[in-house]
Order: sequence, then structure tokens, then C-alpha cells
Amino acid sequence: MQRDKEIVHKTMAAIKGKNTGLELAIRKRIHEAGLFYLANSSRVVGHPDLLFPSAYVAVFLDSEFWHGYNYEEAISKVKTNNAFWAKKISRNMARDKEVNEELTRQGYLVLRYWGKQIQDDPDQVASEIIEAVKSRRELLSRSKGITNKTTLAYIEKDGAYLMLYRNKKKNDENQGKWIGIGGHLETNENYIAAMKREIKEETGLNVKDYIYYGAVDFFNKSAPGQRMYLFKVTSFDGELIECNEGELAWIKKEDIDDKMIWEGDKLFMPLLNEEGGKLWRLSVFYDESGNLSSYIGPLLVKGKAR
Repeated sequence: MQRDKEIVHKTMAAIKGKNTGLELAIRKRIHEAGLFYLANSSRVVGHPDLLFPSAYVAVFLDSEFWHGYNYEEAISKVKTNNAFWAKKISRNMARDKEVNEELTRQGYLVLRYWGKQIQDDPDQVASEIIEAVKSRRELLSRSKGITNKTTLAYIEKDGAYLMLYRNKKKNDENQGKWIGIGGHLETNENYIAAMKREIKEETGLNVKDYIYYGAVDFFNKSAPGQRMYLFKVTSFDGELIECNEGELAWIKKEDIDDKMIWEGDKLFMPLLNEEGGKLWRLSVFYDESGNLSSYIGPLLVKGKAR
């Protein structure tokens, strides 16, 4: 059925896309709170209505019609060109899901609000956005000034990683966990030298080639923050030795999730599938019981890996 151009024109004209009154009401409150944002930014996928780059927060203020609020009920009320509008709105809904997933993968917190929510209580919506931005900034600020630095490397061979089951040291914070190979940097030692030294000491292997992925910062309330430099070793030689910190074993990649590993490790291990040359940043927060409480990232940062 051919669409009635006049109806389409009137429908499109009646629905404003940008700078609506509701959007401006939220922007006004955000501005009054002293927060910097970018409006309808093309810097990231989806062109969020409000983007807070330093906090990695993306906000979408969605109209009910275009984004499928109560989709089944709403589309049933459309009597003209129903199939056309159903297809268009379905695609918008799928696109919103794709945007959410991609921004989340990039480390953003994605917030979405319906127009009716804003209309009913703009102060509450603005308050939630402001609180989220301030909270994320506070968490990210904790990464400044970290002095406790370590390395962690996953040595790769035949679809498996060499991992260490920590079960030999007393008072080991990693007791009972499977982890990669690594340890603390020594005085005046850089993270690459530390990575190679730790692998030699704990496994007897010599690193020949590796990929550096960036830094992971860990926090909990009972200890200072710790920065961990993440590596994958792709080439090595030498013979395995017995480790005095635990049991070494080659673990197939598909079996790692079945092992007892830290929840935060599950956040950064997918980075090991990324190509080299990119730098990533991840902040992981544990509570006093050692349970994962929150995280920010992984974030792709500027610069090139060494």
C-alpha cells in the first residue's frame, strides 16, 4: 500500500526530534548543577541526548512513539500505514538495544528515560542523572595516586592459558583462586621488566613476545587501591618449574569460567581476545567481603601500547 504523503508529513512534523521542551527542562537542571555535558554528541554511537565524557555516562531522553513504549498496544492504534510504522518503530527499538550494548561494551553507563517520566517529575530524572555522573567521577578519581602496582600475564599455548591455583602461601589474598602469573613491581622496576621477572621466577619460562593491554585498578574499603598491568604472552621458551605459590596448569579458554576466579577477572579477560596496539582501562570495586560491588569499563583510552 502506498503511503499517504500528507499524513506522513503531518505525523513527522508533529513529533519534534531534538531540543524538545522536555529535553531543555532536563538540560536546564543539569546546567544549574554545574555539570558539563555534550548535547546530541556524535562522539559516540547513538548520539546521546546528553553525554558526560569524563564520567562515561550517556543519557537518552526517548519519545514514546518513536522508541516503542508499550509497543503492542501503541501500534495497534495506528490505523494508517500500520505496517510501515510497525517496521520503523521495531527497527528503532532494535537500534536502541544495539546502541545500549555497544556503549556498555565501551564502558559507558547508559541511562534512558521516557518523555512521560520527564513530564511527570523532571526534578527526579535530573537528580538521578546528576547523582550517577557525580558517583562515576568520584569512583574514577580514586585511580589517581595509586602506588601499589602489580603485573598479571596470561601465557597462551594451544587454546589454553597457563594459570596458577593459589593454595600454598599463608594469608594469601588469592587463596583458592585461579589467576594468571604476576606479582608486585620492585623498586625502580618498570611493569614490562616486572612481568618478565615474575614469569621467570614463578614458571621458569622466558618471555619472547607479548601484548600489553593496559591497566586494571582494584579497590576495596579495607585496603589501598592496586593497579595491575595486564599482559598476554604469545611466545616463550624454557621448561616449567614447580611454583612455591600454587599449582600451575594449562587451562583451556572455554573452561576458565568453570574455575574459581575473581569476578573482576571475568571483566578484563575478554580483552585478551582483542588485537594488540590498543590500551584499555578498567576500575573494579569490591566490598569488604570480597564481592564485586561495581566497575567502570573496560574503557578504550588514547595512546599506543608499548
